[in-house]
Amino acid sequence: MRYGLAMRSINSFIHKEANRFLWIVKGRLAPDEYSEQDYLDVYDSYLKRLWGNHENYVHEEGFEEAYTEKYNK
Repeated sequence: MRYGLAMRSINSFIHKEANRFLWIVKGRLAPDEYSEQDYLDVYDSYLKRLWGNHENYVHEEGFEEAYTEKYNK
């Protein structure tokens, strides 16, 4: 199973949402080196950035597949 230390210590909802936010904004998943604090920072700052943007779903295409491939092996 491939995932960083942060996946083991932070809430799985926060982990997935932070990755989803990165996917929407930057088109990529979080790097393996991300710490627990990095995930929390991304979640907090990108939630504010994306709140109320009703076009987010357009940029989510491919996220579930990429997330499953990286973290559920």
